Amino acid sequence: MWNKDKSILLSQILVKICYVFVIVCAIAAPWLVELYEKRAGTDGLYTPLLATLMCCVPPAVIALVCLDVLLWNIQHGKAFVELNVKLLRSLSFCCFSVAAIFIYFSILRPFAFVIVFAAGFFGMILRVVKNCFQQAVAMREENDFTI
Repeated sequence: MWNKDKSILLSQILVKICYVFVIVCAIAAPWLVELYEKRAGTDGLYTPLLATLMCCVPPAVIALVCLDVLLWNIQHGKAFVELNVKLLRSLSFCCFSVAAIFIYFSILRPFAFVIVFAAGFFGMILRVVKNCFQQAVAMREENDFTI
């Protein structure tokens, strides 16, 4: 039977898989970009695309660390704490930074605007969830002081 613990475990496994995926993609990025450039038949995109992808690695790693800590907190019954609000805020900033980074590349390749939109949209959703968590933290703290 599916339960909360299995769901959190699955999420933690997926985050670990994403760690590996980001590291492998960062290492293989020069080769992957070169392959893309050959297959797409475009010249002059190697450096801009590689720079864009490599600039996205730090926000991706920071986002994964935030997700890892957030899942650990939830697993240990610490859902509505101030740290989780900060983690959600950091996650939204990571999304917004990826959107900002891809704006540069979307000038060269308009299809990249899809990534700009998606990252910005996820950032906005995370801001809303962060605000909900912040309100829940405030309510929990108020209830802790009520007799």
